Amino acid sequence: MRNAGLWLVIVSLMAGSALNPPRRPGLEESGPHTRRFELRSGPRSGLFHFLIDWALADAEEWPPFAPPIVEREAWRSGLSGTEARLWGAATQAFGTARDRSLLFDNGLLAVRDWAAGAEEREAIPDSDQYLASALEAALPVYERHWWPAHDARNRSWIEAVEGTLAEIEETMIPRFERAYGGRWPDAPIPVDVVVYANSVGAYSSGGRITIASGERDSQMPQALELIFHEASHLDPLEAPLRMGLKRAFDAVGTEVAARLWHDMIFYTAGEITRITLEGRGESGYRHYGELGVYTRGERWAIELPAFERRWRPFLRSESTDAGARAAALEAFAREISAGTSPEAEDPR
Repeated sequence: MRNAGLWLVIVSLMAGSALNPPRRPGLEESGPHTRRFELRSGPRSGLFHFLIDWALADAEEWPPFAPPIVEREAWRSGLSGTEARLWGAATQAFGTARDRSLLFDNGLLAVRDWAAGAEEREAIPDSDQYLASALEAALPVYERHWWPAHDARNRSWIEAVEGTLAEIEETMIPRFERAYGGRWPDAPIPVDVVVYANSVGAYSSGGRITIASGERDSQMPQALELIFHEASHLDPLEAPLRMGLKRAFDAVGTEVAARLWHDMIFYTAGEITRITLEGRGESGYRHYGELGVYTRGERWAIELPAFERRWRPFLRSESTDAGARAAALEAFAREISAGTSPEAEDPR
């Protein structure tokens, strides 16, 4: 069995620990609901991501652009000997998973879903049960030393977001459906709010959104855009967008660049958020991408003007005509394929 040695260490530490016994998962607290989203702050979800990111930092693989994991500084001085051994074993266990994908690795996602209370532990493959054992062993340590501050930060983020989100979601959703040619999911989307999510601060996989409350750029009002950006990755929305882009590029006889669909989600989520806030009398919104993403990579020098010239007018038109959407995508594809963005007046 993979990592059997680690498992034995963890189990032996749990057996000899005087810490609180582990509680059954599935009791993660539900957070505030809007009609379309469920915002959650739970200790197991927080711990799952905390351990992975801590292990990345231990291996010097936590990128410099991500917020530093400040809890790693002098952490041993605040823990008892037993706690330190439990925590060290847990971070070592999660270090074996640090190169696995939170987007595509089914075993790792099964552990995440169990930690969030969405699945029973039996759903985790046998080869990854050691991760669940490590999390359970470390949970009392986390709850005693770090969870109260993490939960307070998460709940502060949720409180800042939930009111506006509830007010604007029904205005924004039809715009996203028109933009992507897709359908918004009927059931509320779970949003796990954690202090550390991943190196870029948010992701969506398996029908769940995870967002870092500790990220500087994930605060209001950009928090609204991030929620809708991550929701855009759900298959009923992302798949039609990708298909529409492929048709548009096929029509002009070129191939879609590998990351173009994701760049379109960045721009679309930012612009729909801007449109919606303007409708509330809140001007001057900056896309999340304008805080740094749009300056990363030479491709944005061509893509951004094309988005502004060819895609933005459609987003602002409120058109429900599938033909108008297809025409806007084809015009965008033609400009991108030409490799230049013609000079034009500022479309704003």
